[in-house]
Amino acid sequence: MANAPQSPAAVLAMARERLGEAGGLEGTPIPPIIARSWRRCADRGLRADRPARQDPLSRADLAVLRERHHTLMHLATPELDTLHQAMRDLGGMVLLTNDRGLILDARGDAGFVRRARRVSLQPGAGWGEDDEGTNAVGTALAERALVQVRGAEHYLTDNAFLICTAMPVMDPYGALAGVIDLSGDTRAARSDAQGASARSLASMAVAHLEHRWTGQAAEGHELVVRLHAHPGWLGTPQEGLLAVDDGVVRAANPAALALLGLDAGAIGRVRLESVLDGGLARGERILRTADGGRPLHARITTPGRTRPAIRRPAKELPPPAATRDGMLWDGITRPLLDRAILALDAGIPVLLQGETGTGKEVFVRAAHAACARAQAPLVAVNCAAIPEGLLESELFGYEDGAFTGARRGGHRGQIRQADGGILFLDEIGDMPPALQARLLRVLQDGEVTPVGGRPVRVDFLLVTATHRDLAACVAQGTFRADLYYRLKHLVVTLPPLRQRPLDGIIDALMASFGAADRGIRLAPAARDRLRRHDWPGNLRELANLLRTLVALSPPGALVTPADLPPDLASAAPVDTPAPNLKTREDDAIRQALARHQGNISAAARELGVHRSTLHRRMRLD
Repeated sequence: MANAPQSPAAVLAMARERLGEAGGLEGTPIPPIIARSWRRCADRGLRADRPARQDPLSRADLAVLRERHHTLMHLATPELDTLHQAMRDLGGMVLLTNDRGLILDARGDAGFVRRARRVSLQPGAGWGEDDEGTNAVGTALAERALVQVRGAEHYLTDNAFLICTAMPVMDPYGALAGVIDLSGDTRAARSDAQGASARSLASMAVAHLEHRWTGQAAEGHELVVRLHAHPGWLGTPQEGLLAVDDGVVRAANPAALALLGLDAGAIGRVRLESVLDGGLARGERILRTADGGRPLHARITTPGRTRPAIRRPAKELPPPAATRDGMLWDGITRPLLDRAILALDAGIPVLLQGETGTGKEVFVRAAHAACARAQAPLVAVNCAAIPEGLLESELFGYEDGAFTGARRGGHRGQIRQADGGILFLDEIGDMPPALQARLLRVLQDGEVTPVGGRPVRVDFLLVTATHRDLAACVAQGTFRADLYYRLKHLVVTLPPLRQRPLDGIIDALMASFGAADRGIRLAPAARDRLRRHDWPGNLRELANLLRTLVALSPPGALVTPADLPPDLASAAPVDTPAPNLKTREDDAIRQALARHQGNISAAARELGVHRSTLHRRMRLD
C-alpha cells in the first residue's frame, strides 16, 4: 500500500532533524530559500528553541535611528498608510525596517500588534537572521529578494505562529535601504488569503517607493530616461527610471536595471549607450537593448523645468478645532491632513476616500492652504455634477471653432487653469471611461490636448476623491486599472461620523458657530438624541443641523429635543426626564444643569442648595 502523504508540519519537522547531517536538506521539499537560511542559522550555532524575546531600542535610541533613516521613512509613509488599512482588515501588521533589520515603524490590527510584541515584533527590535533566525525580514535582507516564511519555516520555534512576507527596498544608487514586511498569524482562518495577497501588496508598495525615490534623485541630473516594454506603462511605478549625466547612469530603480540586464554595481559606471541603442535625444522613441535588440519604449526628458519653486505655506495648519466649514481637526483627522501635506510637498498624488459628507473638499482646501503650492491655484471639479457631454471640454478645454457652439476664443479647461497648482477631481469614480483614458495620458505625458488644438505642457499636483470603492470598480471593469494605480500613491480614508467621538465634535462645532458667545446650550436630553442618530450625511449633516439650531435660537436659549428635527426629536426618551422649569429662579437652575450636563448633585453644589430642592423644583419627587 502506498504511503500516505506527509503533512507540511511533518515535512518541516523531519527536515529539522536532518539539518545537522551533511547535506541533510538535500532532497527535501523545503523551499531552497528557506533551506539556505536554515543552513546559515545552523552554521552560526543558533538554537531553534532560543526565546524570541529581545530588548528593543530605548525611545531615545529609536528616535535617533529614525532620524538617521528620515528619507526612507518619509518616502515609505504613503505605502505604510495604504498597507496599514489592508493588514488591519486581514488581522495583521505592516513593518518598515532599515538595512540591518531594525524595525523603524509598525502598525496594523491592534490585537495582532499586541501578540506580536510578545516576540518583539515592534519598533526598535532587530529582525536580521542573526537576531531571529529564518524570518521574512532577515532572509529578504540576506537574499535581496522577496521572501515569504510560513509558520514552522521560521527557524525559532517561538515565531512559528507567524506568516510573514518581506520585500527589500533599494535606494536609487543600488544600495540596500531596508525592507517592507507584512506579517500575520498563520493560525488565523484568513492566513491563506493573506499569504496569497501579501506578495503582490509588498511588491507593489516597494515598486512605488523605489520609483518615487529615483524620481526625486533624478531631479538634480541632466536627463531622465523612462523605459518600458509597453508604452502605456510609461510614467507609472512599473516603468524603468534612470538619471543620466554625460551619458553615464547615475541613478536607477530596480525595474530599469532589470530591463537593461544590469546589476546595482552598474550605477555610476556604465554608459547608457553601451546597453541601449538609439541615442539620448529628448522625446519619445523606441530604443533597443544592445544585447539582443529587444525593443523598449522610451521617454527622455530634462528634469525640473516645469516644477515650481518651493514656497512657504500661505498660512499655518488649522488648529485642532472645528472650522466654519464644519470640519473638525482632531486627533483622528489632523494626522491624516499632515500626511497629505507631506505627500503633496513630495509631488505625490493623493486619493481621498470616504462616505458622503465626511469633509473631503474641506480637507483638500486645508491641505492646499498649508502645502508648498499654497500661492498657486486650487481648481476643483466635480466629475459627477457636470454632464458627460460637457465634462471633456470643461476639463481639457477647446480651441476657437472646435465644434458647433464653441465659445469664441475657446476655453483653457480646468486642467490648464490648475497649472502650477493643484487639480482636485471630486467623485473621480463617476468619470466616463473615455475621459479616464484621456486623463491617464495627461498624467503620463505632462501635456493636455484641447479639443481641436495642439498639446500644451502642464504641471499640477492631482488630488482625487470618491465615495466609491475604486478597487471594486476596477474589478467590474468600470474604472481603468492603470489609472487607478496612478491615483492611489497615498490613500486617505476619512472616517464616518459614527466611528468618531461625538461629544467633542458637537462641542467644537457649537463653538465654531458662535453658540458660546450667545449663551446657547444643548440640553442633555437633546445631546442624547444627537448621540442616538446614525448620521448618514456624516459631518456635513451634523454641522448643518447645529448651524441652523444656533442661528434660529435666541440668546441664552437651551436647545431641547423639541427644537430638533422630527427624526431626531422622536428618538427614544432619555432615562432622566427634562425639568419643567418656568420661573426666573428656574432659569438659573436650568443653566446650572446645562453646565453640568444634567448632573443634579453638581448643579446643587453650584447653586448652594440641597439636591432634594432641585428635585422638587424639577417636579421629579
